[in-house]
Amino acid sequence: MHSHHHRCLLLILSVSVLGSPSTAQEPNTDRQPAGKLPRRAEIEKKYDRDGDGQLSSEERRNMWEDIAEERVEVPPQLRERVRRMLQQFRDTRKLPGGPKPKPAGGQSLAGMSHKVVVHRDLVYGEGGGRPLKLDLVLPQPAPDEPLPLVVFIHGGGWRGGDKAGGIARVTPLVATGNYVGATIGYRLSGEATWPAQIHDCKAAVRWLRANAERYRIDPERIGVWGSSAGGHLVNMLGTSGGVTELEGSGGSAEHSSRVTCVVPFCGPTNFLAPKRFEGGRSPSAVDLLLGGSIEDKQDVARAASPITYVSADDPPFLIVHGTDDQTVPFEQAEMFYEALKKAGVDATFVRIIGGSHAVGGPAVMQRVNDFFEKHLRGQDVQVSDGPVQAGPAR
Repeated sequence: MHSHHHRCLLLILSVSVLGSPSTAQEPNTDRQPAGKLPRRAEIEKKYDRDGDGQLSSEERRNMWEDIAEERVEVPPQLRERVRRMLQQFRDTRKLPGGPKPKPAGGQSLAGMSHKVVVHRDLVYGEGGGRPLKLDLVLPQPAPDEPLPLVVFIHGGGWRGGDKAGGIARVTPLVATGNYVGATIGYRLSGEATWPAQIHDCKAAVRWLRANAERYRIDPERIGVWGSSAGGHLVNMLGTSGGVTELEGSGGSAEHSSRVTCVVPFCGPTNFLAPKRFEGGRSPSAVDLLLGGSIEDKQDVARAASPITYVSADDPPFLIVHGTDDQTVPFEQAEMFYEALKKAGVDATFVRIIGGSHAVGGPAVMQRVNDFFEKHLRGQDVQVSDGPVQAGPAR
């Protein structure tokens, strides 16, 4: 690694991310009390896998990657700086610990930059008296025919995260020239409680449909993909098509918010299940989403559970979940899969053996690619439901 870049990134992370208890938190767990964020020592301890009291190059790289992929919450501007620095390191293949795996298809994201154009902060509606925005990733050159759309919805416990992280998720698909990509911003729980989040996501889908001709989108082929809280929201999009009270009034009311297929990574499905979100303190991420404890908000918890709305007309699902997920229990995925199958829905369940709350890797991405190829492009491909062994702990 270039020593100057290495020192710069260390300084950015040490001061901006780890130096203050007010700038870092774990967005995809609800174990931290509201208002209390982990200090530098707590974060470093998480990544000190060998317990030697210091971070090796590999351990530090994992920390950086988790910040870039929204598994550690930081201000959006800082996350973007970290992503840019990491991309420079990947491009030179000098990231500590060896070269990082490339996206499915074999290219680095930097190698795809000339194949896509990103339109940021497009206003898709209004919520809470402010504009709601999404980012759109379009293939270059512009396609002759409308293309299917893949929409990514970010995680962060409904209280953190930002849409910028979704760009890296959809870019490999868009760079093939076969898809358009979008990543949605939505109101977080600190701004509005349920059902504001699904109102916003549905408004975004409606807006994308309303603007399909302008952006060369096929409005009849819209897939959604999300992780953690984003997994919950795409689950809701898949099961609640036609549920009037969840539509909201964010804009483009004349268009449908139904989707063609759904890919949830580690998404909550049933807030009233015996095994739901273990180890959380009050107010947990779910409490903040619902506007109170599950015990006090039973009706809201039921209305916010994707499993409540499962029906035979739901679109195909590809459910991906780690068997050792300590944030959203694996049983959430199991019961959702069984409910979908019982209703006659086309559902595929990929179990990540030994996987935690963060799943991914080439084998998983191949399933995602195959799923979208089958259900958005009509390709004759088999989407395997075989288990995938988790990689090394992150």
